[in-house]
Parts: sequence; structure tokens; C-alpha cells
Amino acid sequence: MHGQLPHNSDEKLVDTEVILLKSGNIKGETESIIVAAQNQAISTNYFKNKILKQETESKCRLCKQHEETIDHLTSGCPVLVKNKYLMRHDKVCTHLHYSICKALGTGTTDKWYTHMPKPVCEEGDVTVLWNQAVHTDREVTANRPDITIKHKKEKTRTLIDGALPPDRNVVPKEKEKKLKYKSLCIEIQ
Repeated sequence: MHGQLPHNSDEKLVDTEVILLKSGNIKGETESIIVAAQNQAISTNYFKNKILKQETESKCRLCKQHEETIDHLTSGCPVLVKNKYLMRHDKVCTHLHYSICKALGTGTTDKWYTHMPKPVCEEGDVTVLWNQAVHTDREVTANRPDITIKHKKEKTRTLIDGALPPDRNVVPKEKEKKLKYKSLCIEIQ
């Protein structure tokens, strides 16, 4: 199973020369778990059945529909999509919101993980909206991006809608998001 991440990654999206952790302030045990997860070598039902040849059902313990692989558990289980993936998505967007607010100089906490995004943050001619509907003349179904940045002087808006797909789904997810917000982009122009 060693080397599964570079093998399964799109070379355009992932620099396979820098895949392994080279430096950082994490414990050795944490690094070994990260590398094991990247290499699909954590003891999932699929790993037990296909690699260790144990007489174990290879299907997911939660949804019982798909093979229980690391990839499935981190981004493909329909049971986890309702809660855990949404929590992860919100945490990533919270970190992004924190970084934007910090760069603008608006009031933020010392640590990103204690940051609670306000619906509206303003600093000078820039307004940052958190999970707010964008009002348009015509009705648009997809009108609530995760973050909207309005520049009053430049009369521009930046729409940010996060997604955390597995590496193999980055390009299709990006196309999906662009298509989803195309009507809103046309309306706000």
C-alpha cells in the first residue's frame, strides 16, 4: 500500500515531490498516522479484508454501501456527510474568515480556532459577510456563499464557497461550484 497518495493524486494538483512531511512541529506519532492515512494503510475494513486477508466484511461500518477505505471515510460516506463533513467544512471556512479579518485588521481572537465569525465585519471600504444571502433583482437559487468580500470603492465582490473534496475530485468540484454560482455572478455584475 506504500505510496498510494502520489499514485492516486492528479499531478496537476499535487506536487508529488513534496508529498512527505519534511519539517514541522508535530510529534512523530502524529506524522506516522498522517503518512499511514495518506498511504491508505490504516486498519479499515477494506485494509483488513484486502491487504491482511482477514475474513472481515470490507464494506463501511456506517453506511454499509461502499468499501471502507480512508478516502471513503474522509470524504465519501453518506452517513458522515450530514454532520462530520459539515463541521469540518465550517472549521476550514472559519479559519479562512479569521485570516481575512486578521489581514483587514478587524477584531479577531488570538487563535483561529476560538474565532466565531460575525455575520458582518467592516473595516474601511471593505465588508466581509459570513454565510449571508446576496440580494439580487432576480431570484437566484444559489445566493449564499460561505464568505462574501465587498470592496465599496472598487465596486467588486469576491464570493468564496468552500469545498473539501478528495484530491481526485478537486477539478469536478471546482466546476460544480462555478456552475452553481454562475447565475449569482451574472446578477451581481
